[in-house]
Amino acid sequence: MKYSISSDIKTICAIKKRSISSLSTELGVARSTVIRLVNKETSPSDLFLESFYSYAYQSVEFGNRLNDFKIKYALEKHNSIYFHGARKEIDGEVDLLHSRDDVDMGPGFYLGESYEQASAYIFGNKKSSVYLFSLTDLEGLNIKEFDISQEWMLAVCYYRGRLEEHQNHPIIKSIIKSIEDADIVIAPIADNNMYEIMNQFARGDITDKQATMALCASHLGKQHVIKSNKACKRLLIVDRLYLCAKERNDIEEVRRENAFKSTNEAQTIIQKHRRDGLYIEELLK
Repeated sequence: MKYSISSDIKTICAIKKRSISSLSTELGVARSTVIRLVNKETSPSDLFLESFYSYAYQSVEFGNRLNDFKIKYALEKHNSIYFHGARKEIDGEVDLLHSRDDVDMGPGFYLGESYEQASAYIFGNKKSSVYLFSLTDLEGLNIKEFDISQEWMLAVCYYRGRLEEHQNHPIIKSIIKSIEDADIVIAPIADNNMYEIMNQFARGDITDKQATMALCASHLGKQHVIKSNKACKRLLIVDRLYLCAKERNDIEEVRRENAFKSTNEAQTIIQKHRRDGLYIEELLK
């Protein structure tokens, strides 16, 4: 899906109360170029995309920027909106052919519940963007849902390759079967700080209680993982949001601050619960 440059130009003109002529002047481009883009007579260059979306991000107050407006508009049209951070353009319908095995819930198409979640994972790539999706109908789909729990943690450790010696244990096999039988899995998002805590648990350094309590310190929300072609067919691409350089830098700064805070909180919790729970060898004996 291409960027909706024609409607985006019209929207930012409305937000900023600018004419095409005045917008062209502020962007430093020919009025004829902007008119052709609005009329969909030409495609924008990479330079224009960065210039325009940087203007749309920096010249409008927080909370009313172009991407904020587009998300609000999408929510008005659809019952729910999900976000997918992509490092390259999604061309055509979503499928599972290119999904990776070594991610939280195994192969699947991953959707977050917020723009902040999705953008935080792909901000480092200049070609990255955030897609908005709707799920048109959940009827007849098998949905498996996790909270921050022992079961969820074992699933992530398994798919991340941390439980090789325990992969045939009945508890692990039962958890994985419930995931692979599902059309959609809803589960907490695991960031890099979470992975380190899970690694400590998988190594036998901390107990399941210490790990799950510490993992609660990261407030990243949940992700919806599309696990079947049946569920893929229920997905509808709603829009594509551009991340300009300034926004990517802002995302990185916020992400760094949040990671520092959650790491400190997690270590405090681990110390507090150091005598609680079971070690992995006790749990999967």
